[in-house]
Amino acid sequence: MKRDSVKDVFVPIKPRKIADEVVEQLQALILQGILKPGEKLPPERELASVLNVSRTSLRDALNALQGMGLVEIQQGNRSFVRPITTRSVYDPLVAFIRSSTENVFKLYEVRRYLEVGAAALATKYATEDDISELEKQLVLMQSDIDQGHLGAKAGIRFHILVAEASHNELYLHLINTVYDLLQEPFHKAWGQMFKDKQEWEKDIEQHKAVVRAIKNRDASAAADAARTHSEYVEQVWKKALGIT
Repeated sequence: MKRDSVKDVFVPIKPRKIADEVVEQLQALILQGILKPGEKLPPERELASVLNVSRTSLRDALNALQGMGLVEIQQGNRSFVRPITTRSVYDPLVAFIRSSTENVFKLYEVRRYLEVGAAALATKYATEDDISELEKQLVLMQSDIDQGHLGAKAGIRFHILVAEASHNELYLHLINTVYDLLQEPFHKAWGQMFKDKQEWEKDIEQHKAVVRAIKNRDASAAADAARTHSEYVEQVWKKALGIT
């Protein structure tokens, strides 16, 4: 094709907005797993200062990231990192889960295999700091049991830490998405799931088995421990819902 001038080849470069640069930086940090799902971003004033931008530019960037489904802005301008699942995927999944109890358990099956895979992978990639965090979480879970608390948040946090220990960002984002989708079904049954301390003790022993296997770098044992725990929770969950 004949070109009349260089204008036919080159496109003028437009100056980038500061907000676009902020979006690019935060997006990269989220996709690389440096900023993790559920993590709270620093307050606006602090974050704007660290990035050396105005609060107006920062707000524009955060609003853009919220539109992309990467950040959730809550009341009081608190911003949290979301799993990278887009709304076009997430919203139909919500409808799918709510349509039947059977579909809830289909999602639970997905959760099981994600957790089994993450635990096995963690035996290869977990650092000493990762293992230390898991052991600290076991202490918090035991404290919940001793104080008679339900311990739902502590238990979920444990599995998120296992995903982090896999050092595979997709496991982390997918497991966060699955837990988010299961939050409502879990909430309805949680109070009935573990009615006595023996059930809680069995639950925490299963968590300890996962950590032992990760410490021992035994992928097979970690996968078995994660699978055993997942199947146990599913059994207790079905019992609480009156499902045979």
